Order: sequence, then C-alpha cells, then structure tokens
Amino acid sequence: MDKERAEKSLRKLKAHLERGAWIAEKHPEVFALARQYAEDAEHFFKKGDCFSSFGASDYAYGLLDAVWIVEKGGLPPPL
Repeated sequence: MDKERAEKSLRKLKAHLERGAWIAEKHPEVFALARQYAEDAEHFFKKGDCFSSFGASDYAYGLLDAVWIVEKGGLPPPL
C-alpha cells in the first residue's frame, strides 16, 4: 500500500465526514463509530502503517455510505 493512496483516502474521508454532518444528528452512534475509524486511520498513517490506515478509512466509508443508501436512496455524490 503506498503512502499517497492512504493519504488521499484520508483527505476524502475528512471531506465525507464534513458533508455527512446530518448523519451525526440522525444516527449519532454510526457517525461516532465512523469518526473513530477515521481517527484510527490517521493514527496508523502517522505510524507509517498505510495498509491499516487504508483499511480503517475504508471501514469508515462503509458506515457512512450505508447510511446514505438507507436514508437518501443511493451513494453520496462524488467529491
């Protein structure tokens, strides 16, 4: 796993969390869990473990995407 790919995933995840603020209001437990995985991804990235960083960010995306699908009828629009 290369560093650039993990770094790009982190940037996109931060943006995804920002535009998903409505999820925090409607599904606070899911949003909190996604934020925890985002923090884990950042931690792993800082340690140089890009593989685990990418995995944690992917998990966070999955949680957020699932709420978008259930609540909005599809995936969020691309960033």
